[in-house]
Amino acid sequence: MKAHVRHFSWRWLALGGGILLVLVVVAQLLYPGDRLLPFTKIDGLAVGGWHKKDAAWELDRQLNAAVIPVFLNDETSAYTSLRPEQIGLAVQSQSAVEAMSYPWYMRLVPSSLLWFGAVQRFEAPATQTDGAKVDAYIHTKMGDCDLQPKDAMLQLKNDALELVKAENGGVCDKQTVKKAIAALRPALENPPALRLQVAVRSPKVKDETAEALGQKLTSATEGGLALKVGKTTDTIEQKTVLGWLDFTPKKDTLRYAINKKRSDAYFAKHLAPKVRKPAGVTRVTTRDFTETSRKNGASGTTLAADATRASVMKVLGGEAKQAQAMTTTLKPSVVYTRTYTKSSAGISATITHYATDHPGTFGVAFQELGGQGRSAAYNAGRQFTTASTYKLYVAYSTLRRVDNGSYKWSDQISGGRDLAKCFDDMIVLSDNPCAQTLVRKIGYSAVHHDVQALGLGGTSFIDAQSFKTTAADLNSFLIKLHGKKLSLKSASRDRLLSAMQRNVYRQGIPAGASGNVADKVGFLEGLLHDTAIVYSPKGTYALTILTDGSSWVSIAELTRKIEKLR
Repeated sequence: MKAHVRHFSWRWLALGGGILLVLVVVAQLLYPGDRLLPFTKIDGLAVGGWHKKDAAWELDRQLNAAVIPVFLNDETSAYTSLRPEQIGLAVQSQSAVEAMSYPWYMRLVPSSLLWFGAVQRFEAPATQTDGAKVDAYIHTKMGDCDLQPKDAMLQLKNDALELVKAENGGVCDKQTVKKAIAALRPALENPPALRLQVAVRSPKVKDETAEALGQKLTSATEGGLALKVGKTTDTIEQKTVLGWLDFTPKKDTLRYAINKKRSDAYFAKHLAPKVRKPAGVTRVTTRDFTETSRKNGASGTTLAADATRASVMKVLGGEAKQAQAMTTTLKPSVVYTRTYTKSSAGISATITHYATDHPGTFGVAFQELGGQGRSAAYNAGRQFTTASTYKLYVAYSTLRRVDNGSYKWSDQISGGRDLAKCFDDMIVLSDNPCAQTLVRKIGYSAVHHDVQALGLGGTSFIDAQSFKTTAADLNSFLIKLHGKKLSLKSASRDRLLSAMQRNVYRQGIPAGASGNVADKVGFLEGLLHDTAIVYSPKGTYALTILTDGSSWVSIAELTRKIEKLR
């Protein structure tokens, strides 16, 4: 009976083992062809069971991101390093990974699923180098194969100055280097290195020089740096002072200087509050241009950072044992209380103070055209680029030629528009094509001559680049226009004034004036100009405000201030 049982057990055991082997072989036969076998490693990267496309992607990513050290001759420390992308070196592993197959005959070998991946051989991936990028790398990063030596340097590390050793440079052969770069094959387990044979160039700043300086600075700051602040003495930690320093090679020496940004941060927090004394306020009262009273405020004190750094440098250089927090005097701020008379002097003072208290450059001319005849000016003779105010002068030259019969309002000028339409658009809409066509038709020198004949000596039209004018000239032109002093027929004068009154740009003088306004604006890049005849309830006046770097709001506000004094 026992023998029968034993025979039965072995038979079932053999049958079970056979079934298991069949199942293993079936599993191996069914193992996906797009997956790598378990326990597969490619160039040290464990990719067992991965999809082949994922393994290729990760392998390419790591290989293309590898850093390749560059050595000179037999040096053991790298002179520099390069990344594959800098030389156009691209690795493509897809085909090599796809070639790692699980052949049918190995699938029939029981257990091969578990060990065949570990013994598979991975062929080197395809690589490609861009010759143009290699040339560019040699030119920009290697100085056309003239590798500069690296001087010895000091750096702060672990709160102490540490020597960065000098390294030789050298002159290499460009063609040899190109061949060596082309032969590079990135790898993860045994990464390549680029070793160049060069004719050695030695650094000027030697290790001993840098070490001696480091010892000197360390000794000078041992136990911290003493700095007198007022009547007390602070001690600045050694690591803080050494952290301020920047080092620069100079011939065969190493220079040092205190970094402004890093030291200023410390000064602002620890020194400035201890010496700061706010300045007071000087209060000044004026009437027009005359100062009527003054109450002087007290001076203040603030840290003189540059002078303090110079004092610290003396300690570092061994010229002093203690540094000094240096100070400088703060002048009191000045607050003006201004009043103005309703006179030419008062209006002039208003304009002057406004122009000097606000951003931008101003040129202003003002003239009442009746009543008291008050006038004022600020920088009125300063030349500005005309921007579109030149169109007033072009309009004048055009009207003269209409008056003498040279031009007719029906003449075709620009874009299918006749002279009547173009003239109106040039002034009302500040149309550029009409103005440019007319100035060329009349001629630059002819427009220049017409303007000069009016006595406007600050205005020029020599060529397209020299359009210049002044506030005084524009205001004088408007005064002549209003007073019928231009050599124009009444109809021509009225046509120009009508167009100016319909000007669509009203953000400047019209926005600050009361009454009807006939004006012409100009704007070009930072230039904003407005020149106007204002028919105010208090009497007509001419006002020209030319600006560079100002705003329409400022022009309108200045106009309002002038009107308040009328």
